[in-house]
Amino acid sequence: MKKMKHALCILVTVLLLGTCLFPFDLSASAATTYRMSRTKTTLYVGDSEQLALLPASAKVTKKIVWRSSKASVVPVKKGRITAKKAGKATITAKLFGKTYRCLVTVKSAKVTYIEVPASDEAQTGNQIYQQDVTHQMTSASYWCRKCKDADKVLLTGKEIVAQNAANYQAGNSMTDLKNMDIAYDSEKTRAALSTELMTDVRVDRIGNRTTIYRNGIALDTTAMDTWFAEMKRNIEGATVSTTDTRKYGICTMRADLFMAPTNDLVGWSETDADSEFINSSLNVNEPVLINLITADKKYYHVTCNNCSGWVEADHFAICDTKESWLAQWDLTNDNVLVVTGSHVTLNKSNLAPATSGIDLYLGTQLPLVSKNDIPEQIAERYPWYSYTVYLPTRDANGKLKREFALISSHQDVHIGYPKLTVNNILTLAFSCLGDRYGWGGMLGAMDCSLYTRNIYRCFGLEIPRNTNWQANMSAYRKDLSQLDAKQKAAFIKTLTPGALIQFPGHITMYLGTVNGKSYVISDLGSLAESTGDLNIKSVYSVSINSLDVRRRSGKTWLEEATWAICPFIPASR
Repeated sequence: MKKMKHALCILVTVLLLGTCLFPFDLSASAATTYRMSRTKTTLYVGDSEQLALLPASAKVTKKIVWRSSKASVVPVKKGRITAKKAGKATITAKLFGKTYRCLVTVKSAKVTYIEVPASDEAQTGNQIYQQDVTHQMTSASYWCRKCKDADKVLLTGKEIVAQNAANYQAGNSMTDLKNMDIAYDSEKTRAALSTELMTDVRVDRIGNRTTIYRNGIALDTTAMDTWFAEMKRNIEGATVSTTDTRKYGICTMRADLFMAPTNDLVGWSETDADSEFINSSLNVNEPVLINLITADKKYYHVTCNNCSGWVEADHFAICDTKESWLAQWDLTNDNVLVVTGSHVTLNKSNLAPATSGIDLYLGTQLPLVSKNDIPEQIAERYPWYSYTVYLPTRDANGKLKREFALISSHQDVHIGYPKLTVNNILTLAFSCLGDRYGWGGMLGAMDCSLYTRNIYRCFGLEIPRNTNWQANMSAYRKDLSQLDAKQKAAFIKTLTPGALIQFPGHITMYLGTVNGKSYVISDLGSLAESTGDLNIKSVYSVSINSLDVRRRSGKTWLEEATWAICPFIPASR
């Protein structure tokens, strides 16, 4: 027992002497509370960041053992992490038997945004904004930064094909042209179109108006009857058959789709800016099926993929076979060029009049020419630094003739369909900011539903044409009509930017919510500011505004919102 006490005394003495001779640094002891400098971080490929355990000291740093759960994504060396590829990894630091962690998320591409102060008059110039909108809000990047997953793919290419099929099956005047039966009774079609002219247009569209204006000239009831009788004879004089086939057509220049076989501007007053007989507009290279050709050969009645109506014949080319028709417009991600800006105008040329100065608007899709098939010269130009496409044109007989055309590489176009992401949706939407509004698509412009339709068409996603049809497409939809304003605002905040919000007669695209106010972008006609007198402004432009703005009824857009629709979320989800 005495020996054990003696040994214990010696051990204590040695420890005391060691402490005196070699003072122990308490800052490097296990008793100190440490923490990781970051517990979560996001990097883009190529970025680096230094992690550390705090409080830091040279002695502590040497003792730390660093590890990465996925070194192929984020390797770590002495706390320095480097993003190698997209993915997630957990970085661990072990010290004195304890483990500290940092979750690292790596994204594949870094988006650089330029922030411009709202007060920067040199940038804003004399632009006027809706009173709830700041200068920063006029940039797509502002809204993308507020979205958690702005670069997340919302639908893959295969999912877009499936969503298109679902939208066609849902109806809403959408037609799957590729699979439509071209055999029909054109005699019955002629009779139906003649009746439609005199009922749907003469009676329902004009209504009980005793005067309308045709190209600025007033027509009384008698003059209207005479004019409609002329159009009726033009339809009834068409050559028809009980056993006929529809013809395959391609749009060769942007074309308006009319309710009647006329391109006259029809207004309800002498100063009416809208052409009241326009239904829609078609971009270059959009396909149609031709149902009837008027007796004077000037108008075709066509079915396109989202509505039908009358078009000017010289804006379309007829294809001899279904194969040549499909080859021009049924494109894949490998051979399509998409116009992703407001519009592109082809260079003028004295040597190629058929392609000279042609306007290509948002959503236009054209076939790329294979490199092996690109000629050495195109209208005396060597095709350097340009994309070569097949542009549809008409020959002397109105048949399809494919012409080579060059689109400069700096233009707002995309090779292949862009990925369907919030970032890309909003970038396309903002490319048209300030562009004029055009009822039905008149004046080379867009109305609210043509605007949203053409944005989604850039991704290969086909949605219906007008506001009511879009509200009933085969996609995730939320009925807002039964909610009060507070409930609507709370739900809208949960939407993914790019979702659509519809109310009677108008449809908008959701951007985000700032300081309790929800904001949208749309191609709009008129509104009143959110405060002050109910002074209706004729805006007629692609605009950003809060949902606090008011309609003619005095109610806010938020109060009158009826549906929220997410075109990128299938109805089955």
